[in-house]
Amino acid sequence: MAAARVPLSLYVHWPYCSFLCKFCAFSKARVPSQGVDHERITNALIKELRTSLAPHKDKELRSIYFGGGTPSLSLPRNIGRIIDAANKLVPLTADAEVTLESNPTLAEVAKMRDFKQAGVNRYSIGIQTLDDESLRKMGRLHTGAEGLAAVDRAKTLFPGRVTFDMIFGFESQTLGQWQAELKTALDHADRHISIYQLTVEPGTPLFRDQRAQRVVLPSDDVQAQMYEMTVDMCRARGFRHYEVSSYASHSSAESMHNKGYWHGQQWVGIGPSAHSRFTDPVSGQRISSVRIPDTRRWVQQCESVGHGTGKELVVGDAEAKQEAVVFGLRMLDGISDQCFMGISGGQPLKSYLCMDRMQYYIDEGHLLWHAPTACLAPTERGLQVIDTILLEIIP
Repeated sequence: MAAARVPLSLYVHWPYCSFLCKFCAFSKARVPSQGVDHERITNALIKELRTSLAPHKDKELRSIYFGGGTPSLSLPRNIGRIIDAANKLVPLTADAEVTLESNPTLAEVAKMRDFKQAGVNRYSIGIQTLDDESLRKMGRLHTGAEGLAAVDRAKTLFPGRVTFDMIFGFESQTLGQWQAELKTALDHADRHISIYQLTVEPGTPLFRDQRAQRVVLPSDDVQAQMYEMTVDMCRARGFRHYEVSSYASHSSAESMHNKGYWHGQQWVGIGPSAHSRFTDPVSGQRISSVRIPDTRRWVQQCESVGHGTGKELVVGDAEAKQEAVVFGLRMLDGISDQCFMGISGGQPLKSYLCMDRMQYYIDEGHLLWHAPTACLAPTERGLQVIDTILLEIIP
């Protein structure tokens, strides 16, 4: 009997955006005034893909995720070229998930069917908020109504496989406003929704506005109430809070790609600023790499040497164990001893973590230790403050 193939995921970073949101800290670039050279950047992506996937031919692709930037600005035929090139090197599984991120502008909505024909089978829409004034202030080019229309359109083409992003904590937002907005969003939701608290990242226009007191966001107490309301309202609609910012009405609707990250599976990232984590097939070492963030330099290096890698490091045992716990405790299912020992070389969770702090959070109702499966998991209360907990339980 042939040995089972090791699962692998592929992340594809499309760097261009037609507008730059004030809160976004992701690597991106505004569409050049002369337009995007679609063939050149697609050829660079495929060249890097071939170089990067060649050592992993014995694995199988469980998921492909087109993120950015705004990958729905790309041409559907080029998305299809990338999917086909990946599949020829590392075969896609029969149930492989292929996600594409999109904005709900009319031009991008019009391309949905073509993206489906190109091989995309899961559609993610960046709505963020339904409030038109908040959208305008944050630099978005669509309205709340257009966002909902995009979701409804996507559901006809990708039934059961549509997700969209919402954010709470915008300027002057009240608890009542968020409640009404979330109700409407859930009325239109398919089987998955991602909901984030607005984060003010250093270096963003929002950070500068807040520091200059041009923007006043809801207080920490109000945002905590918004979070609790979100969990309660989603639960009442049958959406399970399976990850810090993700809710699904059925396990089959949970993001296969993101769960791969949280479960410590291997992935290869291509495109400017993309990260990778994989085990080198020859040396057996865990490798972490990041591509050059500047799009122009990344393209040039791909064209000259076949990849745009900026930095590559060996991941040590200490870092690997820490990552396993940090990622695993982002999910309500937590991390099992079996999973951790596969990364730690056989060391059990309880001998690695700070047991007195772990027990404290168990006693306080923030963590659970499930003895039959030897699994450590956060409770709903714990998930809300998981960053603080991690700082205390990881040595």
